Amino acid sequence: MKFREFITSKLFLRHLLLAGAAAIVMMWLVLKLLDVYTLHNRTISVPDLEGMHEEDLNPLLDRMNLRYVVNDSIFDDSREKGSVAGQDPAPGAQVKRNRTIYLTTVAILPEMVEMPDLRDLSLRQAMSMLEAHGLSIGKLEYRPDIARNAVLEQKFAQGVIEPGTTVEKGTEIDLVLGEGLGENVVEVPMVIGMSRREAIQMLNASSLNVGNEVYIDEEDDYLKVYQQIPDPLTKTHFLQAGSTVDLHYRSSQEFDFEEYKKELLTVPVPMLYGKTMEEVKETLEELSLEIGEEVFEGGVSEQNARVYKQEPEFEEDARTPLDTKINIWYRSVDDFDLNE
Repeated sequence: MKFREFITSKLFLRHLLLAGAAAIVMMWLVLKLLDVYTLHNRTISVPDLEGMHEEDLNPLLDRMNLRYVVNDSIFDDSREKGSVAGQDPAPGAQVKRNRTIYLTTVAILPEMVEMPDLRDLSLRQAMSMLEAHGLSIGKLEYRPDIARNAVLEQKFAQGVIEPGTTVEKGTEIDLVLGEGLGENVVEVPMVIGMSRREAIQMLNASSLNVGNEVYIDEEDDYLKVYQQIPDPLTKTHFLQAGSTVDLHYRSSQEFDFEEYKKELLTVPVPMLYGKTMEEVKETLEELSLEIGEEVFEGGVSEQNARVYKQEPEFEEDARTPLDTKINIWYRSVDDFDLNE
């Protein structure tokens, strides 16, 4: 039989069709086996592991046919030590079985820093240096020394701490400072409405320590100073450097501090006696006070008018709320007695 007749015969065509069908079946079987081997269209949703600890990871990931590797750790005081802080792939990502999840955890051991040398620095310089090293100020103590507010010693746990000593980040460092010549008296700053950290920094910058701390609300987040003793809202107070100021806190989530501050904030009552109208205006504007009723006795002109009486009256250390209206009486400069 000739070749041409053979390839056109029914027998050849039948075998050719059978071979093609067999090839298609074999290809289909190979693809199915590859699907099974590679888990085609069968993925696993990565769980959210943040906040979990290692003892909880193994049972969960084993059930899901996943693995994990801790490849990094960070220092974070706001999270539990040893807990998961981050992961790759992210939660919800679709992965194949046996995929490795790379984790970042919160370091169990505290972060350590070297103690800087604060000796002979000013108090403000020492505060900046401590903050730059992740440390904070503890108690301020004053001793007789010619250099006022210069650091004489740096202390920790009742003992002197040498520069270069390794300490835990966030450690409070006590400072011994010079009193300087003369009486070392400082004005008590107003810290009402400040956060706890801001208030402590303000007091420390003023050479004062925090005394008793009282927490009024059950909620202990977003704390701000509600009251301080001594209270600078009633009068100006002066204390010996190193003295303490007691702080009472409330939560800004439970208490309206903005309205509270509007009601409480005060300024000194100015002494307007003898001032011209222009001087009165400038003085009151500087203190956020307003001009109330103005009385011009004897028909005095504005050009010749001088203050001889005011309400509220001026008294040493007297204070008045912001936006208070000050009533003023004027007399002619010719009738004005500077010795009155």
